[in-house]
Amino acid sequence: MRKSAVRGAAGRGAAARRAAVAAAVLLFTAACGGDDTGEGTAASAPSESTETTSAAPSAEASDTGDTAGEMTLSASVGEPGDPEAFTITLLGADGEPVEELPAGEYEVEVSDPAQMHNFHLTGPGVDESTSVTETEEVTWTVTLEPGEYAFVCDPHPRMSGMFTVV
Repeated sequence: MRKSAVRGAAGRGAAARRAAVAAAVLLFTAACGGDDTGEGTAASAPSESTETTSAAPSAEASDTGDTAGEMTLSASVGEPGDPEAFTITLLGADGEPVEELPAGEYEVEVSDPAQMHNFHLTGPGVDESTSVTETEEVTWTVTLEPGEYAFVCDPHPRMSGMFTVV
């Protein structure tokens, strides 16, 4: 009887180790965004991916009328300390991820310090992107019409986000 109790405990220990290893692999994959086959994270509108950061509406229009609704958005790939990190973001003037914007003219300040990522913005009448192999700091002036917009890292399509213009 003692022999089977020892085997049972050993079997439970091995199963627990396998479960812990599987959990660690899943956490590592989610945290790192996977490999160069398109894994990644985005700060944008909520999506089915557990790797995507949810967002709130942002980028309010100016009340002064001087800018005729011109607003600034901040776009980036990578992380400040890790340019090759599998993250992509589009933030409003309030620093929050963009989910919904009013139609109008926007300045999009893009920070692309990565040599394996790019930032590609598409939607009705808009198709702007940075280079995959070059690092860039660029500002685009875009007119956002009502509709759905997407931003993505072309070599890593799971690094993506969407927002709506109303």
